Amino acid sequence: MNSNDNRPTRTECMAARSHSAEYLDRTCTEANAREIARHLSTCPDCTAHLGETVHLRRTVHALPQRAVPVNLAVSLRVAASKHYANRAAQLRWRDRLYLWNTNIWRPIALPMCGGLATAFVLFAVLLPTLAPPVLANDDPPPSWYQSAELSDLGPFGVRTDHVTLDLILDDQGRMVDYSIPASETALLHDLKLRRNIEHNLLFMRFKPAEFFGQPTSGKLRITIRRSQVEVKG
Repeated sequence: MNSNDNRPTRTECMAARSHSAEYLDRTCTEANAREIARHLSTCPDCTAHLGETVHLRRTVHALPQRAVPVNLAVSLRVAASKHYANRAAQLRWRDRLYLWNTNIWRPIALPMCGGLATAFVLFAVLLPTLAPPVLANDDPPPSWYQSAELSDLGPFGVRTDHVTLDLILDDQGRMVDYSIPASETALLHDLKLRRNIEHNLLFMRFKPAEFFGQPTSGKLRITIRRSQVEVKG
């Protein structure tokens, strides 16, 4: 060795012990293996340390193998989920915005832009067909919505001078329901009068409301008097 009394230095012992595992596994270089072997021949402490390492390895290999717990996979997933939740809670708002943009907005951006472009093209193509028709004469164009009208009064007789009702009609002009305005206090409290009104409503016929020329449901307000009926859409 380098020292005069042929005793190994502390540095040589540390170097030999740091490479003892490689020496035992025979994974170190040939030059290092010769150096360690020469050091062990002159250093009883390192030789004893190497023997303890060999004994420890044999003892560990001799231990019985333990079976993997059945719920190990579930426990690892739960632990990973808790770790992910804690990490997500600690993210700053900028990081959350970046993740939202990367994971949510970016995948749907292209389909959404394509859908909007298609909608604009279809709207531009169909817009001329939505224009009102040009009339050959000077008649005013029909309105988009025409309210319902009373077409047949039927046998009519009401025992009151004045009563107002709001009717709900279906697309066939049939009354499906009615309501009484709050101002009609007499009708609200007079059961016989209400039955008389309902009896007369059953015989009335109405022309349904129209929307773009197609029959549709609608509402109609009528005012019933002894001699006449006033209708408002």
